Amino acid sequence: MGAVYRVSQFLRALGARLTPAERQWAYSLLTPAAAELFEGLPRQDQRHGMDVALALRDAGITEPAVLAAALLHDAGKARSHLTLFHRTAVVLLQVGQPALLHALGGEERQDWRRPFWVHLHHPEIGAELAEAAGCAELTVWLIRHHHQPAEEITDAHRRALLELFQDLDNSH
Repeated sequence: MGAVYRVSQFLRALGARLTPAERQWAYSLLTPAAAELFEGLPRQDQRHGMDVALALRDAGITEPAVLAAALLHDAGKARSHLTLFHRTAVVLLQVGQPALLHALGGEERQDWRRPFWVHLHHPEIGAELAEAAGCAELTVWLIRHHHQPAEEITDAHRRALLELFQDLDNSH
């Protein structure tokens, strides 16, 4: 992902909003506890999740568990209070110094490095939150694996689903 994409992503995040119809659609896919989890996401993460869910729907995916995973896949970041500084630093480190990102976030801490740890571990954190919110097993699985290399998945159906999910996550 290039700098132009990241700048446009940042500008979209500034004006991130959901329409009442989008919010209602999200609620129709989520358990009440999962809807609360969704509401706890920052606006830009709600918008991103909605964009991924809509893109999946447009690609022909209608299974509520998959669409719910799209809405909640970044829920593990919500409780870390990732600031704009941290989000920017993560993007720059991913591109230029991935080893440094892993060094900063390699160990769970309660200091200034915690957001880096949360970023690296948000799929597992989010999966645990989704499971506790009563989400379907497939929803939890997709959240848990959304940053795992798809080629590591042996089940062909799940691998194809994960590849599509990741492609749309990375482009929205």
